[in-house]
Amino acid sequence: MFRRTIAVVLIVLMVLGGWHMAPTLAQEDNTIMVLAAAESETPVMAWLDGFAAQNPDFSFVLSLFGDDASLAENIAGADLLVYPNFEDAPPIDFECGTISRAYVLLPDLGARYLASTDCGDVVSPKTPIMVDLLKFMVSPDGQQIAIDLGLLPNVIEVTDQGGVTVQVPQPVRHIASAYGVATYYAYVVGAADRIVAASYIGAKGPAVQDTLRKIDPGFDARFNAMSALNQNEINLEEVAALQTDLILSSARAQWLDSAAELGIPILRFEGETPERLIEAMTVIGAALGPDAAYRAAQFNAYYQQVLEQISAEVTQLNAAPAKVYFSGTEPLRVASGEMYQSEMIELAGGVSVGAELTGFWNDVNLEQIAVWDPDVIFVPTYGGASVEAITGAAEWGILRAVQDGKVYQLPQFISPWDTPLPDSILGIIWMAETLHEGLDLGCEDQASYFYNEFYGYNISDEETMGLCN
Repeated sequence: MFRRTIAVVLIVLMVLGGWHMAPTLAQEDNTIMVLAAAESETPVMAWLDGFAAQNPDFSFVLSLFGDDASLAENIAGADLLVYPNFEDAPPIDFECGTISRAYVLLPDLGARYLASTDCGDVVSPKTPIMVDLLKFMVSPDGQQIAIDLGLLPNVIEVTDQGGVTVQVPQPVRHIASAYGVATYYAYVVGAADRIVAASYIGAKGPAVQDTLRKIDPGFDARFNAMSALNQNEINLEEVAALQTDLILSSARAQWLDSAAELGIPILRFEGETPERLIEAMTVIGAALGPDAAYRAAQFNAYYQQVLEQISAEVTQLNAAPAKVYFSGTEPLRVASGEMYQSEMIELAGGVSVGAELTGFWNDVNLEQIAVWDPDVIFVPTYGGASVEAITGAAEWGILRAVQDGKVYQLPQFISPWDTPLPDSILGIIWMAETLHEGLDLGCEDQASYFYNEFYGYNISDEETMGLCN
């Protein structure tokens, strides 16, 4: 009955010129059939018109549903669904096909594409169009449409991890990330295309840069956009020239006072604990709009769930915790107890020998390390650190970890797995499996899920095996 009624309304509205149909290609196979909640008609039509203005060949038909029954009755003919209960899967089943992740348009409105013909290696010609449309709807242009309609605020207030309350005008279009850790926060919340310049922690090597290019074709432009952009130095003239409207910074950056004179909002981050990492993701998500906020919440939920799983598995082992020396960029440099690396070791069921030290990296001597006599030594991937710098030095042979062959370098795919950023959850999994022989937390499966879900990268089995084994 609902479909028949809609068909009559279709005819009437087409005659009157009021039906929501793009005029040129409305009956062609690539026309996107949009089904939306009736109360969302105004913004949905504005987003569709906005996308059509940028893509002249785009065509669509917009239908509306009023309740769950009419949604269920009409969803089979839809390519794209806009609905308030976006966290729930749409009421449709495919023999094969794709239902996309939720794209969050407003705090109470989301969208998914429904590609019933995406089967095996076959991708519907509509799918790339729908992806582009959804990306537009959550982009700064899409946010601006919602702001103009009074559905999103034009300024968002957040308190950053430096304790500063920051007013962030919306939408944020151009981000300069001077903190190599925060750059990856932006990637995980879907804001990579807003970055105009960035520092990337651990990205000096060609292999890592090649991987970043696979994930982000714009990596080189972002990485090379400025002559100076890091915790110690920033070229403020270049920041201004890039029309930057948000700077991501370490709370310890040396140039914060001078950069404040530009009048550009600065978000300061300091995430040296799991709780602070979760907070950092929440802060950046809130500053960048509803979709970014939702993505941040999705990551945080995953992160907490995996930590709970690791804790449960490690607790059941009832094993004495291994003593772990986490080396820095130099062999005689150790992570303090206030650093994220020590937190990771504890979460993995070990104990950091530097747990009583304060500050950040501490320089120590071999005599002190011999007193600790660690069971395991972990080495990072950055700053020229290597396993060979320890195992190849005769004087280190007095240590149990060296004698037992338990000196390991942490993996890195995009970013180092030991730093306070999203990828570190894989580092904790890897540490736990390394410290507890026989413990299987599914490192390869988790890596596959993580990079696909949070970076949109389909990592290969060979790549996950190389990381986890």
